[in-house]
Amino acid sequence: MPFTKTQSVLKGILPKRCFLDIYKVATQVYNLSTKVSDIIFYTSSYIFYSLKGDSDNARMIKRITSILPYTMVGRTGLLSTYDIASKIVNSKIEGSFVECGVARGGCSALMAMVADDDRKVWLFDSFEGLPDPTTEDESSITAPFVEDRHSPALHKGYCLGMYDEVERLLFLKFAFNRNKVFMIKGWFQDILPQYGSLIGRISFLRLDGDWYDSTKCCLENLYGNVVSGGYVFIDDYYLEGCKKAVDEFLAKRNEIVEFVFDNRGGCYFVKL
Repeated sequence: MPFTKTQSVLKGILPKRCFLDIYKVATQVYNLSTKVSDIIFYTSSYIFYSLKGDSDNARMIKRITSILPYTMVGRTGLLSTYDIASKIVNSKIEGSFVECGVARGGCSALMAMVADDDRKVWLFDSFEGLPDPTTEDESSITAPFVEDRHSPALHKGYCLGMYDEVERLLFLKFAFNRNKVFMIKGWFQDILPQYGSLIGRISFLRLDGDWYDSTKCCLENLYGNVVSGGYVFIDDYYLEGCKKAVDEFLAKRNEIVEFVFDNRGGCYFVKL
């Protein structure tokens, strides 16, 4: 749920039980309103593009709709992800698509749908939910109000996607080629150092690790693989720790980039 700064203020002034009750109701209302809004948007958009004869955009809406039950990424994040992947394919920018932070696999599936036949898709996740946050992430931590760790609470163990669940989604439901799409299980700090050389060039690096350390680790290990003209998408730039990790990394390299924001807290930029 958005409004993390408001949540932080309320946590500081309200009794814990009161805050949790308010947070639970607000989250339920937000989730319901988002689902209704998405149904209206995607249905009307598909009808509009179909009547207009715009097959490309109609296919985009159909693909995004097909992965909605398997993603926590918001509408603008999905639209931006699809648009970036399509631009890369149409511009024939060489390099793999990479997502760090797969969760339930919906956005990963969307990227794989757009990828052309000879482009590989690499997917990295612990498949154990979020790791421990650090002090840089304290303002972003939210209290889970349900035991289901699939829920998108910013808390250790949540935003969980199970390896077997994602594997079924990618290779049974959507029937992607296992020689094209690779699922790698493990914590970023344990697996990314050994995969940089195997991945090679990256045209689309999508980071969805939420926390400071996770974002920093992904950038330190994979950013050097991103080709000139390639795209880097930061899904959680609105979170204080994630933003700090990105800003520090770019400042250390003396890189000035032009961020494009997706109106929900995520952003992307093109590597020069």
